[in-house]
Formats: sequence, structure tokens, C-alpha cells
Amino acid sequence: MKGLFYPESIMVVGVSETPANLGRHIVENLDRFHFKGRLYLVGKEGGNLNGRKISTGIEDIDASIDLVVFLIPAPFIPEALEVCGKKGIHYAVIESGGFSEFADENRRLDEQVVEIAERWDIRFVGPNCISIINLENGVVLPFVLLDPEVLTTGPISFVAQSGGIVNSMLRLCFNENLGVNKFVSMGNKLNLDENDYLEYLISDQGTKTVGLYLESISDGRRFMDLAASSKKPVVVIKSNTSTESNQIARFHTAALAGDDEVVSSALRQAGIHRVHTLQEMINAFKIFNLPLMKGPNLAVLSRSGGSAVMSADSAAGYGFRLQPFSEDFLQYARKGARAGVIRMTNPLDLGDVFDLEFYREVMHRALQEEAIDGVLFSHAYLSGIDEMSTKDLIRAAKEFSHLYQKPVVLCMIPNFNEWFMMRKTTDFPIFTEPEDALKALSTSLTHYRTIVARESHPRPRFEPFTLKAQEKRARSPRIQETGKVFELLRQYEIPVPDYRLANDHEGTLDAAELIGYPVALKTADSSVIHKTELGGVRLNIGDSHELKEALQGIPGDRFLVQRMAGPGHEVFIGGKYDPEFGPVIIFGMGGIFVEAFHDVIIKVAPITEKEAGEMIDGARGSALLKGFRGGIKADLDALRHCLVRVSRLLHEHREIQQLDINPLVVLPEGQGCRAVDARIFS
Repeated sequence: MKGLFYPESIMVVGVSETPANLGRHIVENLDRFHFKGRLYLVGKEGGNLNGRKISTGIEDIDASIDLVVFLIPAPFIPEALEVCGKKGIHYAVIESGGFSEFADENRRLDEQVVEIAERWDIRFVGPNCISIINLENGVVLPFVLLDPEVLTTGPISFVAQSGGIVNSMLRLCFNENLGVNKFVSMGNKLNLDENDYLEYLISDQGTKTVGLYLESISDGRRFMDLAASSKKPVVVIKSNTSTESNQIARFHTAALAGDDEVVSSALRQAGIHRVHTLQEMINAFKIFNLPLMKGPNLAVLSRSGGSAVMSADSAAGYGFRLQPFSEDFLQYARKGARAGVIRMTNPLDLGDVFDLEFYREVMHRALQEEAIDGVLFSHAYLSGIDEMSTKDLIRAAKEFSHLYQKPVVLCMIPNFNEWFMMRKTTDFPIFTEPEDALKALSTSLTHYRTIVARESHPRPRFEPFTLKAQEKRARSPRIQETGKVFELLRQYEIPVPDYRLANDHEGTLDAAELIGYPVALKTADSSVIHKTELGGVRLNIGDSHELKEALQGIPGDRFLVQRMAGPGHEVFIGGKYDPEFGPVIIFGMGGIFVEAFHDVIIKVAPITEKEAGEMIDGARGSALLKGFRGGIKADLDALRHCLVRVSRLLHEHREIQQLDINPLVVLPEGQGCRAVDARIFS
């Protein structure tokens, strides 16, 4: 990938002398941003551009080329790429549109380009993209003209599936005085995808924060593993969130784990920060330009009483604690309170102080407080009076923040004509609303906690599944027989109550005698999904007489006789195969919690014991499992083990499209759990 971002020679194909030619814009961008390498131009009409010869064919250039950029009609790309392959060029950018994104019949063009690239070992960006930007060396290849005066080199890199989003993000970064490093418009992702770029940017020294705009995720598991392997913040906007149409709606799992919920859960599991708007992403970029927030203790300093109250409300909403100041700090603060009417609390209202040098020192002393992890300073400066001292305050905030390695979140609203002047004072982020600032600050704290958790509990490497799951997925899926489902659960040491299958009433009676009363009677017809609603379940049958009566009302001609599991808490465990992330496991409380409240937790399988515990704790109804108000405490150890085993089952049997264990009865502490009913669609 380094050859893509750090080429020493570039060939641009599709250049002409015509002023409206987009290929010449690529050349002009390289000149504007002072690309120092060798540059070669190719265009069918030949000519000269800014003193450089335009060759009429790729073959005419007798030089070693690191990177070729194409902006020619799509039908000519395969032939041109073939010529480049023969010349030993291994990196390309295909900015041309007109492939399968334009019409399905153009899919053959996709196949040709991929085949040629594989044959000649060419890695390429696109097609249908506005290319890449590397401000470190002036490799600026979009076909739209960019102004070097509005782009500042910095630590932020951004990858998007949309050229328009790349342009918008560049403007937003300029508006906020955020320095950028590498930007990529991926286009159709025929060769290089988000995982390739993420892997490179994680190792890239100039990149400190990675942002991505994704409409699809090519390999969700690799994406998660890459993000989790690095301390760098990864911030993602994932759009195109509609539910897949091929869900099996009769299974609880399909309704409870829609595709977008899986995305959110998977990203969170990997420590990736999901945002939903470009402005949210900009706020994340701003906060990650500061030292990480390493604890929940926040100092709020404000020049406005109203802003102080709003900041305190937002701080509480995002889980921050307004730590009381030390007496030494308060003694100093009292010196500056002219009227003596300000309460010495956190938040600290500095509204009767008009000395910005005093603000500077208060901020300094707040950061010196050992109990304080970060500072929010809401500054309502007076236009026409405080401009110069406010600039000094911004510079001081940057200096102190890096000196003490604690974030200073500065909030202020400049006048219209001073907006950019204040932001250009220094490369220090400025927020307008305390709410936005504290939401971003909570992301910083989450990231720090994620890093600490990874270091103290490194995630084990799971072996890839060994079964021929893909061969099984090739056949038509179907609902599996009950007996096969229970036997598969037992293979993974998931406890199942003793059971027997019978094909008639006499066999059912014999099975009950072998198991021992009381028993449960259920239809074993695999086409019956919701057994209870259709009268297919009878519980606590005490003897053969009751069993004979129950048989009269059970639909179907195949029956399951099962030992009663005993009293306990009912929970739901489900699983599904997600097209982007593979097998996922779902946990929820039974009854109305899972049905009415949609109270479920999702993780990508397989999971660890720690993650299983997080799933249990994350369910809103989990207090019941812990003996809420004197209730029976459930066997949580057994439940954790069961979740881990189910996740392994899903990981190793990827032919499974849907799994429901509903209910799993969790018995009192020390007594284990039982999978009472289960269904698999595979």
C-alpha cells in the first residue's frame, strides 16, 4: 500500500490540453500541492500541458512508473490496465465511472479489470472514485481542483465509499481548522476495500485518528480485528442500514437482530466509535486531537451561569462526575470573585470576573487538581474587547492540555466575522455547544477504557471453523429436526433435559415411563415454529392419564416427551448468520422483556466468558437474574458458560442461518441451566 500513497513516479492517463478536461485537473492538483516525483501524461490527442509532453500512448513512455491514474471511458480501462501490467506497474487508481454501478450489463467490465489486476499483481483504487489524497507529499489525485490554502496537514485520515462525502469532509475539516493526512475515495471497491486501507492507516505514522464512511462492509470480522488491534481511534458512519429481505421472520432472532443492530453491536464490540452524521464525526476528530479523558471526574468552568447549568446537566447525562475542588483551588478562585457572590462549587461560575488572565490561571490550577481528569471551559467572550486575550486563552488551553495530558474542552461562539479567525488561532479544537463537547468527551473516555480493557484482558485468537459450512450453505436451507438440534446442543455441552421422540401415542406413553413424570409434551413437527400459540405444548403432566388427555390436543403425528426442567428464570439465546459479520449471538430475558421491550444484547461470535458476562449485565431485565428484591438468584456461571458454548457452536457451524433457544431455563445458583426448546434453520 505504501506505493499507493508514496509513489516516486505517477502516470496520468486521460489528459488533454482542453481547459475542461478533468484529467488535466489531476495534473494541476499535483503541481499545486508540490508533488516532487516524476510525472508523465498520456492522452490520445497528445500535445503539451504546462510544459509537459502529453504522450499518445502508455507504450510511448520509457520509464519506471510506480502509480498510474486512469480517467478514460470505462470500456478502454481493461486494455490500458493490461498494458500497464506488462510495463510492471503495480498500483493504479481508476477514477472512471461506467462500471457495474452504472448498469448491470457492465458487470463484465468489472470481471475483466479484476482478472487483469490479479494476473499482473496490480492493486487498484476504485473504479468510480475521486481518488486519493496524501498531504504529506502532495499526492493529490482528485479530478476536482483543490486549494492548498484551505487544507492543513495533520493527524486525521478518512476513507469513504463516496466522493461527495470526501469533499464534504474536507470542507468541514477546513472550517474547524483540523489538519488532515490521507483521504481515500474507494469507489466500487473492486480490489482494495476498507479493510486494506484501515490496515495501512493503522500502521501509518502520520495518521492518529481514522474515520470511515461505509455503505457496506466487505469482511466485518477482519474489520473488527483490525480496529481492535490498534490504540488509534476508529470512527465510522455506516449508512445503507435497511434490513435484509431474506430474513426468516418466523424466528425470534430475525426480528430481534436486524442488520443495523448487528452493525452497532459489532462495532461497539471491537471498540469502534459509530457516529451518524458528518458533524458527529468532526466532533470526534476534534476530541481525539486532545489527550484522552482517563476518568469520569470533570471540572466545569464557565463565564455564564446558564451555560454552567446546561454543562452540568449534559455532564450528568454522559456519566461524568463533577468532582469537588480542593480547598487550595477554591482559595485562589475566591481572590478573583469581585463581588463575592459566586458560589465556590463545581461547576464554577466566573460570571463576575472580567480578567481573562485570571481565567487562564483558574484553568491551569483546575488541571493541576489530581482528582480532575478533564476540564470543560465555556467562554462567552465580549466582542471588541476580549479578542486578543481570548486568543491567548485558546493558546493556553492547548499548552496546558498537553502539559498535563488532560483534555481541555473549550466552548465558545464567536461573532460571524471572527468565526474563522478564532479557529485559526491555533490547531486547537473549539466547540460551540457544551452538549456536543461532552458527548464527544464521553467518546474519548470510552476509548481510553477500551484500551485499558484490551491490555488487561487481551482477546484470545479463535481458530477458524473447520466444518464444510459453505458446502452446506449451498443447498436449500430448511428447519432442522428437533432431535438433531438437541443432539447438536449436547455436543457443545449445552444442557438439555432428558427427552424422547415418538411417532405415535403408544410410543409417547412408553417414553414418559422411561423418563419419569412429571414431563412436558410437545409437537415434534419441525414446520410448527411457535408451538405454544398453536396448542403444541403441555407442561407438568403428572401421570399416564394426564398424558393420554394431552395427546388428544397436540397437533401433528410426531411427539417430543421431555423431563420438566424445574423452576427457574427463562431467558432467550439466539443466533444468526449476518452477511457482513458472520455468526452473531443474541441474548435476552424471556417473556415480555424479549417480546415487548426488545431487550436484547448482540455480539459477534465466538465470545469470551467476559463478553458473556457483559451480555448478561447489558440486558435491562438482568436484575431479576441477580435476585432482585429477594428473588431467587440464578446460576449466572452456568448461563455464561452456556452463552460461550452457543457462540462456539455458531462459529463452527456457519451453515446455521438462524438459531433460537427459547426458553433456556436458568436454575437457582449452583444448579445449572437447561435448553428447554430449540430450533435451527440451516
